[in-house]
Amino acid sequence: MRTASTSDIRPGTVRSVKIAAAAVLIAASGMSLSGCAPEEPGPTPTSAAPSESTPAATSSPTAAPTEPGTEECTDPGGVDAVEDDFPAGLSTLVGLEIRTGSHPPCFERVVIEFAGTGDAPGYRVEYRSDPILDEPRGEPVEVAGDATLVVTAEVWMPNPEGDGYDGPRELTPTTVETILELQQIENFEGMTSWAVGLDRERPFTVTRLENPARLVVDISLE
Repeated sequence: MRTASTSDIRPGTVRSVKIAAAAVLIAASGMSLSGCAPEEPGPTPTSAAPSESTPAATSSPTAAPTEPGTEECTDPGGVDAVEDDFPAGLSTLVGLEIRTGSHPPCFERVVIEFAGTGDAPGYRVEYRSDPILDEPRGEPVEVAGDATLVVTAEVWMPNPEGDGYDGPRELTPTTVETILELQQIENFEGMTSWAVGLDRERPFTVTRLENPARLVVDISLE
């Protein structure tokens, strides 16, 4: 058999061979390029939507309100007489108002409020046995309750010019339970006294407060 030489190959055959060879090279080149090209980045993951079961952020817990009857009471005081600057604490103030207040479960309160300028008056607070006398007449008066606590302050209430307190001399409070009556039993020579009728003898404390000036008597509920 004779080997074909280049001169034996027809021109059309050579072109076909070249085209085929080029196709093979292009195919091989495409395979190589696709194998070396970086992959398309996948979609960027997004944050997951918050789950409904995830608790929302909350502020710090607040203390629950104190239930009625759970308040811790302070020292209830005693039943002996309490005084300060008495009887040398005559004041240029004038008694303006007397009122009661309820602070369960610890105490009920009697407040005498003063007006004007000057030092706080001297005072004496004490239990008195019957008969309770209306000074300076010296006549006995009836005070409701089984015990009478007398609150005396060294001020006029009202003064001789009519300044200060202009309310009744006998009061029956409706917002308290152990304080049954308030009755003014003295307003003479710069001294006022109020009889506080109670359901029974109870410990008490006495405090001075300012802005405005007040004399406060807390009567224990224990």
